[in-house]
Amino acid sequence: MGRGSGEDDVDGALPDDLGDQQVVEEMALCDGAIDFTKANVVHSNLGGAGPDSGDETLVFGNVKPGVNLVITATSPYTPNTVNAQGGILRNDVKNGFGVINLASGSSVDLKFQFQDAVTGSPKVLESFLFTFFDADHGMAHESREAITVTGFSSFKFSDATALDVTETSTDDAALNAGAGVATFTSTMRGGKVDNPTNPLALNSLQERRTVVLLFENKADFIVSAGESGYANPQGRNMFFAGSSALVCEPEAKCSSYQCPEGFGEKQDAEFEVCASKPCTAADTVKCCTQTPPRRAGGGGGVQPRNMGMGMNMGRSMGRGMMR
Repeated sequence: MGRGSGEDDVDGALPDDLGDQQVVEEMALCDGAIDFTKANVVHSNLGGAGPDSGDETLVFGNVKPGVNLVITATSPYTPNTVNAQGGILRNDVKNGFGVINLASGSSVDLKFQFQDAVTGSPKVLESFLFTFFDADHGMAHESREAITVTGFSSFKFSDATALDVTETSTDDAALNAGAGVATFTSTMRGGKVDNPTNPLALNSLQERRTVVLLFENKADFIVSAGESGYANPQGRNMFFAGSSALVCEPEAKCSSYQCPEGFGEKQDAEFEVCASKPCTAADTVKCCTQTPPRRAGGGGGVQPRNMGMGMNMGRSMGRGMMR
Protein backbone atom coordinates (compact mmCIF):
# COMPACT_ATOMS: atom_id res chain seq x y z
CA MET A 1 0.00 0.00 0.00
CA GLY A 2 1.16 3.57 -0.60
CA ARG A 3 0.46 7.24 -0.07
CA GLY A 4 -1.76 6.74 2.97
CA SER A 5 -5.52 6.36 3.20
CA GLY A 6 -6.52 9.51 5.03
CA GLU A 7 -9.68 11.38 4.02
CA ASP A 8 -9.26 13.94 1.23
CA ASP A 9 -10.51 17.32 2.42
CA VAL A 10 -9.36 19.58 -0.40
CA ASP A 11 -9.44 19.60 -4.18
CA GLY A 12 -6.13 19.67 -5.99
CA ALA A 13 -3.20 17.56 -7.11
CA LEU A 14 -2.80 14.17 -5.52
CA PRO A 15 0.38 13.48 -3.57
CA ASP A 16 3.05 11.31 -5.17
CA ASP A 17 2.21 7.63 -4.71
CA LEU A 18 5.06 5.23 -3.89
CA GLY A 19 2.77 2.41 -4.95
CA ASP A 20 2.97 3.71 -8.55
CA GLN A 21 6.18 2.37 -10.12
CA GLN A 22 6.00 4.96 -12.89
CA VAL A 23 6.11 7.74 -10.29
CA VAL A 24 9.10 6.08 -8.62
CA GLU A 25 10.94 5.87 -11.95
CA GLU A 26 10.06 9.41 -13.05
CA MET A 27 11.34 10.81 -9.73
CA ALA A 28 14.48 8.62 -9.99
CA LEU A 29 14.05 7.73 -6.32
CA CYS A 30 16.19 4.61 -6.56
CA ASP A 31 19.05 6.40 -8.35
CA GLY A 32 21.57 8.16 -6.15
CA ALA A 33 19.60 7.19 -3.06
CA ILE A 34 20.77 7.60 0.52
CA ASP A 35 23.25 4.75 0.94
CA PHE A 36 24.55 3.47 4.26
CA THR A 37 26.79 0.86 2.60
CA LYS A 38 29.27 3.66 1.93
CA ALA A 39 28.64 5.51 5.20
CA ASN A 40 30.62 5.50 8.43
CA VAL A 41 30.10 6.80 11.95
CA VAL A 42 31.97 10.09 12.27
CA HIS A 43 30.83 10.89 15.81
CA SER A 44 28.81 8.92 18.38
CA ASN A 45 27.47 10.69 21.45
CA LEU A 46 23.70 10.54 21.00
CA GLY A 47 21.99 12.26 23.92
CA GLY A 48 25.34 12.58 25.67
CA ALA A 49 25.44 8.79 26.23
CA GLY A 50 28.87 8.38 24.60
CA PRO A 51 31.14 6.71 23.82
CA ASP A 52 32.51 9.92 22.27
CA SER A 53 32.55 13.28 24.02
CA GLY A 54 31.60 16.67 22.63
CA ASP A 55 28.48 17.33 20.58
CA GLU A 56 25.54 15.20 21.73
CA THR A 57 24.86 13.82 18.27
CA LEU A 58 25.20 10.65 16.22
CA VAL A 59 26.76 11.48 12.85
CA PHE A 60 26.74 9.16 9.86
CA GLY A 61 29.21 10.44 7.29
CA ASN A 62 28.87 10.12 3.52
CA VAL A 63 25.26 8.89 3.31
CA LYS A 64 25.35 10.72 -0.03
CA PRO A 65 28.42 12.24 -1.65
CA GLY A 66 29.35 15.25 0.46
CA VAL A 67 26.37 14.78 2.80
CA ASN A 68 26.28 13.67 6.44
CA LEU A 69 23.25 12.58 8.46
CA VAL A 70 23.24 14.14 11.93
CA ILE A 71 20.84 12.69 14.50
CA THR A 72 20.03 14.63 17.65
CA ALA A 73 17.93 13.51 20.61
CA THR A 74 15.47 16.26 21.54
CA SER A 75 14.28 14.33 24.60
CA PRO A 76 16.18 12.11 27.09
CA TYR A 77 17.83 9.14 25.36
CA THR A 78 18.39 5.81 27.14
CA PRO A 79 20.38 3.03 25.47
CA ASN A 80 20.57 -0.48 26.84
CA THR A 81 22.93 -0.63 29.84
CA VAL A 82 22.45 -4.32 30.73
CA ASN A 83 24.91 -5.63 28.12
CA ALA A 84 28.35 -4.01 28.22
CA GLN A 85 28.92 -5.04 24.59
CA GLY A 86 25.58 -3.57 23.48
CA GLY A 87 23.86 -0.26 24.11
CA ILE A 88 25.67 2.71 22.64
CA LEU A 89 28.14 0.41 20.90
CA ARG A 90 25.25 -0.69 18.67
CA ASN A 91 24.85 2.87 17.35
CA ASP A 92 26.68 2.14 14.14
CA VAL A 93 26.50 1.06 10.50
CA LYS A 94 25.78 -2.63 9.89
CA ASN A 95 25.16 -4.40 6.58
CA GLY A 96 24.05 -1.21 4.87
CA PHE A 97 21.78 -0.09 7.72
CA GLY A 98 22.09 2.70 10.23
CA VAL A 99 21.39 1.40 13.73
CA ILE A 100 20.27 3.08 16.96
CA ASN A 101 19.94 1.14 20.21
CA LEU A 102 17.12 1.90 22.64
CA ALA A 103 16.51 0.46 26.10
CA SER A 104 13.22 -1.31 26.71
CA GLY A 105 10.75 0.77 28.69
CA SER A 106 12.02 4.02 27.16
CA SER A 107 11.26 6.38 24.30
CA VAL A 108 13.09 9.19 22.53
CA ASP A 109 12.39 12.00 20.08
CA LEU A 110 15.00 12.25 17.33
CA LYS A 111 15.77 14.89 14.73
CA PHE A 112 17.29 13.50 11.53
CA GLN A 113 19.09 16.30 9.66
CA PHE A 114 21.19 16.20 6.50
CA GLN A 115 24.20 18.51 6.55
CA ASP A 116 26.91 19.57 4.17
CA ALA A 117 29.91 17.45 5.11
CA VAL A 118 32.30 20.43 4.81
CA THR A 119 30.35 23.40 6.17
CA GLY A 120 27.94 21.63 8.54
CA SER A 121 25.04 23.68 7.21
CA PRO A 122 21.63 22.00 6.63
CA LYS A 123 21.41 20.31 3.23
CA VAL A 124 17.99 20.31 1.56
CA LEU A 125 17.41 17.18 -0.53
CA GLU A 126 14.92 17.49 -3.38
CA SER A 127 13.32 14.05 -2.96
CA PHE A 128 14.51 10.95 -1.16
CA LEU A 129 13.38 7.66 0.34
CA PHE A 130 13.96 6.68 3.95
CA THR A 131 13.06 3.24 5.27
CA PHE A 132 12.56 1.76 8.74
CA PHE A 133 12.97 -2.00 9.11
CA ASP A 134 12.45 -4.84 11.58
CA ALA A 135 9.53 -3.45 13.60
CA ASP A 136 9.09 -6.33 16.06
CA HIS A 137 9.07 -6.82 19.82
CA GLY A 138 10.09 -9.20 22.62
CA MET A 139 8.53 -12.33 24.03
CA ALA A 140 6.24 -10.58 26.52
CA HIS A 141 2.72 -10.45 25.11
CA GLU A 142 2.30 -6.77 26.02
CA SER A 143 5.63 -5.61 24.53
CA ARG A 144 5.54 -3.29 21.53
CA GLU A 145 7.91 -1.29 19.37
CA ALA A 146 6.63 1.89 17.76
CA ILE A 147 7.96 4.75 15.64
CA THR A 148 6.15 7.94 14.74
CA VAL A 149 7.46 9.78 11.68
CA THR A 150 6.68 13.43 10.94
CA GLY A 151 7.30 15.37 7.73
CA PHE A 152 6.79 12.89 4.90
CA SER A 153 4.93 13.19 1.59
CA SER A 154 4.05 9.54 1.02
CA PHE A 155 4.67 6.10 2.46
CA LYS A 156 4.37 2.47 1.51
CA PHE A 157 4.22 -0.84 3.34
CA SER A 158 3.61 -4.45 2.31
CA ASP A 159 0.09 -5.53 1.39
CA ALA A 160 0.55 -8.22 4.06
CA THR A 161 2.06 -5.80 6.57
CA ALA A 162 2.52 -6.83 10.18
CA LEU A 163 2.51 -3.18 11.25
CA ASP A 164 -0.37 -1.51 13.06
CA VAL A 165 -0.55 1.84 11.26
CA THR A 166 -2.10 4.92 12.85
CA GLU A 167 -2.47 7.71 10.28
CA THR A 168 -2.52 10.91 12.31
CA SER A 169 -2.17 13.32 9.41
CA THR A 170 -2.19 11.68 5.98
CA ASP A 171 -4.87 13.54 4.03
CA ASP A 172 -3.88 14.94 0.64
CA ALA A 173 -3.36 18.46 1.99
CA ALA A 174 -0.91 17.25 4.65
CA LEU A 175 1.00 15.01 2.25
CA ASN A 176 1.23 17.69 -0.44
CA ALA A 177 2.66 20.04 2.21
CA GLY A 178 5.22 17.44 3.32
CA ALA A 179 3.58 17.34 6.74
CA GLY A 180 2.50 13.71 6.96
CA VAL A 181 2.39 12.12 10.42
CA ALA A 182 1.90 8.40 11.13
CA THR A 183 2.80 5.82 13.76
CA PHE A 184 3.94 2.30 12.90
CA THR A 185 3.67 -0.25 15.72
CA SER A 186 4.87 -3.84 15.85
CA THR A 187 2.43 -6.72 16.16
CA MET A 188 4.89 -9.64 15.94
CA ARG A 189 7.66 -11.04 18.12
CA GLY A 190 11.14 -11.15 16.67
CA GLY A 191 14.83 -11.51 17.42
CA LYS A 192 18.30 -11.42 15.88
CA VAL A 193 17.67 -14.52 13.79
CA ASP A 194 15.14 -12.73 11.56
CA ASN A 195 16.88 -9.35 11.32
CA PRO A 196 17.31 -8.01 7.77
CA THR A 197 20.79 -8.29 6.28
CA ASN A 198 20.41 -6.09 3.20
CA PRO A 199 17.94 -3.23 2.53
CA LEU A 200 17.47 -4.40 -1.07
CA ALA A 201 17.12 -8.11 -0.28
CA LEU A 202 14.20 -8.70 2.09
CA ASN A 203 12.33 -11.93 2.60
CA SER A 204 8.54 -11.88 2.97
CA LEU A 205 8.66 -11.67 6.77
CA GLN A 206 11.12 -8.77 6.70
CA GLU A 207 8.97 -6.93 4.16
CA ARG A 208 5.97 -7.22 6.49
CA ARG A 209 7.92 -5.37 9.21
CA THR A 210 9.15 -2.55 6.96
CA VAL A 211 7.85 0.88 5.97
CA VAL A 212 9.39 3.23 3.41
CA LEU A 213 8.65 6.97 3.33
CA LEU A 214 9.11 9.71 0.74
CA PHE A 215 10.40 13.14 1.76
CA GLU A 216 10.52 16.13 -0.58
CA ASN A 217 12.56 19.33 -0.29
CA LYS A 218 13.61 18.52 3.25
CA ALA A 219 16.79 18.96 5.23
CA ASP A 220 15.34 17.25 8.28
CA PHE A 221 12.46 15.23 9.70
CA ILE A 222 11.35 13.97 13.11
CA VAL A 223 11.15 10.42 14.45
CA SER A 224 9.81 9.36 17.86
CA ALA A 225 10.74 5.81 18.87
CA GLY A 226 9.57 3.79 21.85
CA GLU A 227 9.87 0.32 23.40
CA SER A 228 7.16 -0.57 25.92
CA GLY A 229 5.70 -3.50 27.86
CA TYR A 230 8.82 -5.67 28.16
CA ALA A 231 8.99 -8.19 31.01
CA ASN A 232 12.79 -7.98 31.38
CA PRO A 233 15.27 -5.13 30.74
CA GLN A 234 16.88 -5.41 27.32
CA GLY A 235 17.99 -3.39 24.34
CA ARG A 236 16.27 -3.14 20.96
CA ASN A 237 17.88 -1.91 17.74
CA MET A 238 16.17 0.39 15.26
CA PHE A 239 17.31 -0.31 11.68
CA PHE A 240 17.03 2.29 8.94
CA ALA A 241 18.33 3.00 5.45
CA GLY A 242 17.47 4.99 2.33
CA SER A 243 15.86 2.95 -0.43
CA SER A 244 14.57 -0.57 0.10
CA ALA A 245 13.19 -3.58 -1.73
CA LEU A 246 9.64 -2.36 -1.02
CA VAL A 247 10.08 0.27 -3.75
CA CYS A 248 13.36 -0.34 -5.58
CA GLU A 249 14.40 -3.39 -7.59
CA PRO A 250 15.47 -6.13 -5.19
CA GLU A 251 18.94 -7.59 -5.34
CA ALA A 252 19.29 -11.27 -6.27
CA LYS A 253 19.59 -13.66 -3.33
CA CYS A 254 21.64 -16.84 -3.33
CA SER A 255 18.43 -18.80 -2.74
CA SER A 256 17.46 -17.99 -6.35
CA TYR A 257 20.63 -19.57 -7.75
CA GLN A 258 20.74 -23.20 -8.97
CA CYS A 259 23.97 -24.65 -7.57
CA PRO A 260 25.97 -26.79 -10.05
CA GLU A 261 26.30 -30.56 -9.76
CA GLY A 262 28.39 -31.54 -6.77
CA PHE A 263 27.32 -28.47 -4.77
CA GLY A 264 24.46 -27.80 -2.39
CA GLU A 265 22.83 -24.56 -1.24
CA LYS A 266 24.44 -22.93 1.79
CA GLN A 267 22.34 -22.79 4.94
CA ASP A 268 22.14 -18.98 4.90
CA ALA A 269 21.48 -18.69 1.14
CA GLU A 270 18.25 -16.79 1.77
CA PHE A 271 20.23 -13.95 3.35
CA GLU A 272 23.25 -13.81 1.01
CA VAL A 273 23.16 -11.48 -2.00
CA CYS A 274 24.73 -12.28 -5.37
CA ALA A 275 27.25 -9.94 -6.99
CA SER A 276 24.96 -9.47 -10.00
CA LYS A 277 21.32 -9.79 -11.03
CA PRO A 278 20.52 -12.57 -11.73
CA CYS A 279 23.04 -14.75 -9.91
CA THR A 280 25.72 -16.30 -12.13
CA ALA A 281 28.41 -18.98 -11.92
CA ALA A 282 30.65 -16.34 -10.34
CA ASP A 283 28.45 -16.55 -7.24
CA THR A 284 28.93 -20.31 -6.75
CA VAL A 285 31.54 -19.95 -3.98
CA LYS A 286 29.36 -17.45 -2.08
CA CYS A 287 26.07 -19.31 -2.52
CA CYS A 288 26.98 -22.98 -2.57
CA THR A 289 28.93 -25.52 -0.58
CA GLN A 290 30.62 -28.58 -2.07
CA THR A 291 28.89 -31.84 -1.15
CA PRO A 292 31.07 -34.86 -0.28
CA PRO A 293 31.03 -37.75 -2.80
CA ARG A 294 28.90 -40.78 -1.92
CA ARG A 295 30.65 -44.13 -1.52
CA ALA A 296 29.71 -46.77 -4.05
CA GLY A 297 26.94 -48.91 -2.60
CA GLY A 298 27.00 -47.07 0.70
CA GLY A 299 25.08 -44.46 2.61
CA GLY A 300 21.71 -44.51 4.23
CA GLY A 301 21.34 -48.30 4.35
CA VAL A 302 19.99 -50.30 7.30
CA GLN A 303 22.68 -52.02 9.29
CA PRO A 304 22.49 -55.86 9.13
CA ARG A 305 20.76 -57.11 12.24
CA ASN A 306 23.37 -59.69 13.21
CA MET A 307 26.20 -57.17 12.86
CA GLY A 308 24.37 -54.74 15.12
CA MET A 309 23.78 -57.49 17.67
CA GLY A 310 27.43 -58.46 17.58
CA MET A 311 28.50 -54.90 18.19
CA ASN A 312 26.03 -54.56 21.04
CA MET A 313 27.23 -57.82 22.60
CA GLY A 314 30.82 -56.64 22.30
CA ARG A 315 30.01 -53.39 24.05
CA SER A 316 28.06 -55.28 26.76
CA MET A 317 30.90 -57.72 27.36
CA GLY A 318 33.40 -54.88 27.48
CA ARG A 319 31.35 -53.07 30.10
CA GLY A 320 31.08 -56.30 32.14
CA MET A 321 34.83 -56.87 32.09
CA MET A 322 35.53 -53.28 33.12
CA ARG A 323 33.29 -53.58 36.16
